[in-house]
Amino acid sequence: MDPLLSSAAVVVPLIVLVAGVSRLGAPRGVSPWKLLGLLAILCAAGAPGAGVPRRDVLALASSGALGVLAAIHVYWGLGGAWPGDARHEKVEMVVGLPKGSPFPSLGACLVVACLLASSAALVVAQRYGGGGSPTLLRLGAWAVALVLGARGVGGYLEARLRPDTRALPYHRLNRLVYSPLSLTLAAAVAGATLD
Repeated sequence: MDPLLSSAAVVVPLIVLVAGVSRLGAPRGVSPWKLLGLLAILCAAGAPGAGVPRRDVLALASSGALGVLAAIHVYWGLGGAWPGDARHEKVEMVVGLPKGSPFPSLGACLVVACLLASSAALVVAQRYGGGGSPTLLRLGAWAVALVLGARGVGGYLEARLRPDTRALPYHRLNRLVYSPLSLTLAAAVAGATLD
């Protein structure tokens, strides 16, 4: 698959998400989950007989999802309220802190966004030859898979380390969305990295 096309798979969801933000309050009819669903449709292109190598599909889908997650962290850093609502503040749903606690700073959100975007670029570069050392790119992609896997597994153990989170919406979201998503991305990155 063409590297230009693979780059577009990362950039287009970011542009759509950012363009859909009408104000800092909420996306204009653009749900990040819809974008992740569109990326999942890419996986259908890798079905047997479709002519697209499975590792290409895994690289595109995982790097696209990481790019969307980076954009969401920028949105949060700029003060976006999603997924908060009238009943729950964003800090209760995303960070696992009680209502009224400060949300992480713009700087912290941007650091996470940069790490996620760098991970997306690394996965694509490793798959399509990004001009760096193939060995270093492969090690970097494996490190991305390892960190995502640790986040996924750690999410299921977090309630033991932070029992106060059990009373917050974060606990449920962590077990049903954040940790499974991290484990899925870890598997996709690892699959894209295998020879």
